[in-house]
Amino acid sequence: MDKNMTDKDRISENIDQGVGHFAAEASITVDDLTPLFDVSAYPEEQRELIRECNRRIDEANSKYRIARFREDMFAKGLRAGMYICTFDRNENMLSFVFNEETRQMLGYDGLEDLPDEFDSWVKTLVPEERDGIVKLFWDSVRIHRELPDITHATYRMQKKDGSIIWVTGAGRFIRRPDDGSLEIYMGCYRDITAQQELEEYLKIIEAIGRVFNFSLYIDVSDMSYRMISTNEYVEMVPKDPDALKYLKNNVSSSVAESFRESLYDWLDRDKILGAIEEHGTTSMEFYSESAHRWFEGIFMVGDRREDGSIAHIVYGCMDTTEAKLQNLAQQKMISEFETEIYIDSLSKIRNRRFLDEKLIYKPCSAVVMADIDLFKNINDTAGHRFGDAVIKKVADFLDHSVGKDNVVIRYGGDEFFIVFFDISREELENRLLFLISSLKEITLEDHPEIRISMSFGCAFGTELVNNLIETADKALYESKARRDTYTLIEV
Repeated sequence: MDKNMTDKDRISENIDQGVGHFAAEASITVDDLTPLFDVSAYPEEQRELIRECNRRIDEANSKYRIARFREDMFAKGLRAGMYICTFDRNENMLSFVFNEETRQMLGYDGLEDLPDEFDSWVKTLVPEERDGIVKLFWDSVRIHRELPDITHATYRMQKKDGSIIWVTGAGRFIRRPDDGSLEIYMGCYRDITAQQELEEYLKIIEAIGRVFNFSLYIDVSDMSYRMISTNEYVEMVPKDPDALKYLKNNVSSSVAESFRESLYDWLDRDKILGAIEEHGTTSMEFYSESAHRWFEGIFMVGDRREDGSIAHIVYGCMDTTEAKLQNLAQQKMISEFETEIYIDSLSKIRNRRFLDEKLIYKPCSAVVMADIDLFKNINDTAGHRFGDAVIKKVADFLDHSVGKDNVVIRYGGDEFFIVFFDISREELENRLLFLISSLKEITLEDHPEIRISMSFGCAFGTELVNNLIETADKALYESKARRDTYTLIEV
């Protein structure tokens, strides 16, 4: 959930049906709140009292802001189902309130029938989709600072009588002006099961299309389509009346070869519809050799028939290059900006946690997995403390040999993980040969007779780190059968 926020925000400015009626209106500014006291300006013995005053002021400000935002939304014509959540400054939920329109829409009779509780909202979700939607809610709360003020989604809800309705919903994050913490979350939704005409959906789709530099509105019955937006690279591709064949033509003419097979497999009607029914959307990243940029292709619901089945889907292609460049720049920052939790205590290089939390979804050129040959024999011969000294020596050697723009990680035990962000195949193979030969020159005090060698497994190709790990592991397995060598597999 961290890409192209400016584009997503433009969706909320353009859509003027369903969720768009909520999102299209400009937010009001609530700037006449009672200011908090500066605790540091008071003597120590008075600070607890001042903090309590601030807590009460904060609570009063929150109630006032809820009233003002709610008044603003209804003044602009929004008469829809709504819920309001409030949060403390640690972003723990304090309250959850439905409006009466929600209860009426879902067939409940008053507060006792559907209490103002978060669990009541959970109960209204379709059971088989419940966990996913609840997780999405809490994930969005967790990363709300990276999201635009207004988000939207289409999903199913279950009425009191057990019947299922489709709703299109919007949520608004209201953050505290002083520290940016989440203060209020307002969600609203409309029943769109059988009430929306095709033209209304087209207005939504066309608005979404404006944020994509290439998008299609596709009839799932025969895969015919209407072009919503296009670009110069798409215009050079041979047209085809079948949307998926047309998209495959785009893949073959402009997408980097390493992505083509996975994209061809992804562009399957049944797989797309199944993924949309289960997750709401399905997406895949790729690199365009024609445009020299990264993109994300996305399929989503266009509209549904009265029985709830999908009638149309939308394909959109979004440029993600700037986000990726920003991530890459962050990845190359000097280690002094990293916290201690990402440093391995023995080897003093980055640890597995750094990989899992910082690197796993970054773009790179190659992933290398390596381990020390016959390391158990070293421990058995010279002892575990000497084995630790070997790990330190190897870690220091690798860290200083792969280049400052790349990353070495202690993956676990005597196994290491290397990420090369920008390297050609020839440069990579030369680097691996250098590592293999140079390791033999490492001398170890107390046991000069012991010589170190390593086996390397490499996955090469422009991909996300996560997508290369399995291939690198397979290559390492092949190298370990021979030892003191490398195996390279190009993705």
